[in-house]
Amino acid sequence: MSTGRKNHYKKPPLIRAGLALTAGLVAAIVFCTLSFHGDLKRTVPITVIADRSGLVMEDGAKVKLNGVVIGHVRNVSQADGRARLNLDIDASRFTLLSADTSAEIKATTAFGSKYVALNSSANSGRRLASGAQVRSTNVTTEVNTVFENLESVMQHVDPAKLNSALSAVSDGMRGRGQQLGDTLAKTDETLARLHPAMPQLQRDLHDAATVTNIYADVAPRLLDMLGYASTTADSVVAQQAQLTSILQAAVTFGKEGAGLTNDLEHGLVDSMRLLVPTAGLLAKYSPELTCLLHQSVDTRDAQLKSFGGNTGYSADLDIGFLGGADPYRYPENLPKVAATGGPGGQPGCYPMITRQMYPAPVLVTDTGANIVDSTAPRLGSPYFADYLFGNILGGPAPR
Repeated sequence: MSTGRKNHYKKPPLIRAGLALTAGLVAAIVFCTLSFHGDLKRTVPITVIADRSGLVMEDGAKVKLNGVVIGHVRNVSQADGRARLNLDIDASRFTLLSADTSAEIKATTAFGSKYVALNSSANSGRRLASGAQVRSTNVTTEVNTVFENLESVMQHVDPAKLNSALSAVSDGMRGRGQQLGDTLAKTDETLARLHPAMPQLQRDLHDAATVTNIYADVAPRLLDMLGYASTTADSVVAQQAQLTSILQAAVTFGKEGAGLTNDLEHGLVDSMRLLVPTAGLLAKYSPELTCLLHQSVDTRDAQLKSFGGNTGYSADLDIGFLGGADPYRYPENLPKVAATGGPGGQPGCYPMITRQMYPAPVLVTDTGANIVDSTAPRLGSPYFADYLFGNILGGPAPR
């Protein structure tokens, strides 16, 4: 019967422990990497469209809202000549963005990398949608780009001439800082006043382009007109001797006329002054003068018909008895100028006398002697017997 001791030693699982440790380290590294890149966070994608993204805009760049990081740039691409930045925004911060959100591409320092700064309006009631496109308003210019452009300029500039120009500018500006400041202040005021008129200025420039196009269309005709004008100019040059004679004659005539008018200056002025009352009277009675001329023409036509116009060889006359008028009496019938009025109280035309107006009306005026003293038939005064027997019968003797 064997009495040996039993061995309880077991070989430790070093391989499995090493594999587990390695797997744990790999998992920790992957977790840290994903956490660092934000892949473990729930994000909402949006797109920023810009004219350019800048030289130092890289994948993973920060996205900020009011200085706080709320996401990162997933990638940068180009489409249709513009930069396209795809952003991942934290879902918990995405609700802070309004529908009118705008973007700016800025740099942390003069030579630092760029980031995307979002500007959101707190008063907007609408929220930004997932996958929306946001327009970039500006991109900060990189200093290295400025240096590149400056280097290309400096390659074509003579340092000595540049030094001379800068020295001249320095000498000219020395002691004139106050004037320069005042000029800049006035320029700023002028631009501030001009700014509200910029829309109208833009419309004027647009209209000016339209006018320019119209002139461009008619340019051949304008050139033809200039060609015709050159022909006319050649004709004037060929006849310059005759033109000179005409101008000299005109100058001589003007001098003689000036001398004549100078000699007659006072006489002409006096004549014009004396004509003022006469011209005023003619102006007052101008409607009556016009009426006289028109009715003279009508009367002439009627008289031509009566004196041979109807038959061609005889005159047409109306013969009848008319009542007599009272004889002239002194001093009752002394003539005087007191007639006033007319149609409407002003000088003018009365209607033509026609057969429908029989008996013909007579215009009675206050002029002293009147051919018609009454408007109804009556016995004449003095009577015929008074001419034969005087005042024997008791009536007044005729004078």
